[in-house]
Amino acid sequence: MNIKNALNVVSSDNIKVRLHLAHWSTGGNIKVITPTIEDDFQKQLKSIVEDQLNKCDGLTQSDYNVVGSNDDILENANFHKYKQHVNTVLDAIDVPNQKFHFANDNFDFFIYEFCYDDEDNNAKKVFAFRRTKKLKSFKKGFIGHFVEGHFKKIIENGLIGNDGLIDLIVYDEEIAVLQHIAFERIFRLSNEFKELAEKVLKNDTFNKKIINFSKLKEAALNNRSYIKRLSKLDSTNTATLFLQDLQKTKVVVDELNLDIDIDLESNQMQYRDETQLGNFINLMQDAYYKTLIGNTPGLDERR
Repeated sequence: MNIKNALNVVSSDNIKVRLHLAHWSTGGNIKVITPTIEDDFQKQLKSIVEDQLNKCDGLTQSDYNVVGSNDDILENANFHKYKQHVNTVLDAIDVPNQKFHFANDNFDFFIYEFCYDDEDNNAKKVFAFRRTKKLKSFKKGFIGHFVEGHFKKIIENGLIGNDGLIDLIVYDEEIAVLQHIAFERIFRLSNEFKELAEKVLKNDTFNKKIINFSKLKEAALNNRSYIKRLSKLDSTNTATLFLQDLQKTKVVVDELNLDIDIDLESNQMQYRDETQLGNFINLMQDAYYKTLIGNTPGLDERR
């Protein structure tokens, strides 16, 4: 994403600022309310997003990786890949609920919308997302501030609040991900990851070449980390590569001292229990390697 372009929109003098509060219902539907907000609060939201965008400008950018991200990296998620998820939320903004039947602390995330019309009267919109900070502890407790040495309690209950950070930006059919986990939680991507992982594991080659594969599959689909790693293989042809030549795979297993039994006569591998699961997933990802110069074996955990 071109951060400067998004920043130019947010920093515009005639910007319109709106606050949306979103809640995922039990049935998987999303409800959004759009309260009116005062000018001072609009300026505060504008300042928060400007500050975050300025901090992002100049960061190294990389494609979104479902496995995880490194520190100080701005991830760019493919908008068209996640278009349905994003539009489900943005479309809900156009039909906000006037009434809601859930507690204040049940909102799942905030959306800060910035909109202005350019010289050609085209609307430019930036959406900043931030997961809510649960304030359940204040239902029966207290919150306040110091005024000239005196602690003044804020009387209101059922408070809603948030910090000065944002999790992701959507602008001009681009998604900049600042907080990796938040992106997945806001758009509820876990179901999609599991469907893709199941699709990968449906390959008949696994059943033919791995004894007790059903146990391996069950264990893998009960592990969130492995589900995400497997989902990434849906668009590749590497998942069963290690099963095509078990002689070559055995060399890797022996050299790295992996706890996996391979029977070359029957041309099969043996899955015993969950202590081996990580090794099998690494083989599916073709994550083991040797360096070109030092010829040193290793494991690429970001595959």
